[in-house]
Amino acid sequence: MKDKKIQILMSTYNGEKYISRQLNSIVKQDVPVSLLIRDDGSSDATVDIIEKYEKKYDFISHNACDNTGVIHSFFELFRMADKDADYYALADQDDIWFNDKISRAVEVLDRYPDDVPVLYCAAQKLVDAEDNVLKVRMRDVSIRPGFGNAVVENIATGCTCVFNKKMLELVSDYEPEYTIMHDWWLYMIASSMGIIYYDKKPCMYYRQHDNNTMGSRTNYIDEFKERFARFAGNKGKLYRQMQCFAEKYRPEGENGEIIKLLLDYKKSIKSRAKCILSNRIYRQRTGDNIIFKLLFFTNHI
Repeated sequence: MKDKKIQILMSTYNGEKYISRQLNSIVKQDVPVSLLIRDDGSSDATVDIIEKYEKKYDFISHNACDNTGVIHSFFELFRMADKDADYYALADQDDIWFNDKISRAVEVLDRYPDDVPVLYCAAQKLVDAEDNVLKVRMRDVSIRPGFGNAVVENIATGCTCVFNKKMLELVSDYEPEYTIMHDWWLYMIASSMGIIYYDKKPCMYYRQHDNNTMGSRTNYIDEFKERFARFAGNKGKLYRQMQCFAEKYRPEGENGEIIKLLLDYKKSIKSRAKCILSNRIYRQRTGDNIIFKLLFFTNHI
């Protein structure tokens, strides 16, 4: 970890209510970092708050930009990133990081060679709008990262992601015509062409509130309902995302076979049955897997 250069990439948008708490947690990291912020056209006091921190801390800088949406904003940050850094971390505007969040990730990333794309991600503790820790009544799941999971589910929550220079080269070189979320694209790249490491120990407080771009739920019934609605409402999105990924990267071997299974499923009921029966394509929770396969069979994915 000694002498490693670590850059944090943060996208902000109308985050005046919580951003100071997030910036305070970044300032308190137990290893040196730099922070690059791209504001996505905020109309509130977000930029004013950022500028106050920028004057106080020389490792913080920002760019005030036009509103383009969170996905494009992060791809812009990938291109704007300091190419001399060793590792890069993604940050949202309304969370609170544990003091050792970055150092724990770097300790993992240091185990792997520099010429392999490596993505670290981790679990989170949920808090409400007032920073109260929420009780989660869902049973823990043994997370199994893999490309067969990445094609139908994202476990790499962006605000936990830290990755190496090789990963940055891949994500800054190409912005897909379509992806569901920028962090999902990272997960597909790492699981297909590199290494994905999931840390089951929480690394931060993840804020649960009505304004989350993407949220979590604290009990399985709520999460089950929310995911069912999301699966059903996402018809065509997984397929479109996979088309973009396949056109760019054209994986071979087992990963290529997984892509072919998914892209062929529209051809016939037989093709869909073949995809459903394959244990190579899976979601992490058994209930999610059942819902997904039912929707898959009825051509709703």
